Amino acid sequence: MISIMLLMLLCPAAVSAHETFAWPVSSWAEVGDVAIVPIGSGHNTTSTEIPAGVMYLKITSPSGQVINHTFDEKTDTSGYWKLYSFDVDEPGLYILDLFHTEGAWTNIVTNPPAISIWQAGYAPEIDFESLNKTGWADDWYVQRSYEKLCYAKAFVAGPNSDFSQANKPIGEKLEIVPLDNITTVGKGDFEFQVLFDGKPMDNLTAIAERVGNDTKLTAVTDKEGKVKFDLTNPSAEFNQWVITTDTGTDLRTNELVDMPRGKNSNEKTYVGPKYISTLILTTQYLKGE
Repeated sequence: MISIMLLMLLCPAAVSAHETFAWPVSSWAEVGDVAIVPIGSGHNTTSTEIPAGVMYLKITSPSGQVINHTFDEKTDTSGYWKLYSFDVDEPGLYILDLFHTEGAWTNIVTNPPAISIWQAGYAPEIDFESLNKTGWADDWYVQRSYEKLCYAKAFVAGPNSDFSQANKPIGEKLEIVPLDNITTVGKGDFEFQVLFDGKPMDNLTAIAERVGNDTKLTAVTDKEGKVKFDLTNPSAEFNQWVITTDTGTDLRTNELVDMPRGKNSNEKTYVGPKYISTLILTTQYLKGE
């Protein structure tokens, strides 16, 4: 089973990167096992590039002991994944909390309405005078500029797990909190709450996607930051779900400002951080299921 799941994780698809994943090879572990946690960057439930930039992982054991690990260029990789492992020395539920940032990116629409390029860096700090603008239209403009801040969460269960711990926020800036018992994943409707700075965030789009199925389920958070998805398992086989949300150009985290632009443009620029949160859930939190 583990070898099959690892193969699923390590097979990339040719798509552009968005989220960051902390994806345990197995969501069940006995005391004495070594839990393997590939870390990837991508979307559509797979990693398409090795995560770059600053990244660290916090693992909280069932007794509250904390392991902190910072990734660097010496970290082992496999395919498009960085690999981390830890010894399972307690029975119960381990909580994985990942933070990743790869710096800032700026999108410049060089030939409106559709042709654009990505420029590394934060727009207020970019020297636009020095950029090669050959072929740019006179109405070019900066569409958005943001620092990419990713959060990811996952669980590894074991004997005597207190699954209620999975329903508690862990303090991520943008966080997806499962409100139902995670052992019920695959058995029908499942409710989540999206928090920003620990408070419910309404009117934010969340997406649920089952690994191996391109169909995305979407829902918008209500005034309590809650969404509900039907996570019915179509078979008795093991399944994984990826739940994700991001703040995009939401004006609660961004602002519209005047930036350098072509002489025929009046467009303003969305400037501010982009927060992305990802949660991995599986149907494997109980031994033998």
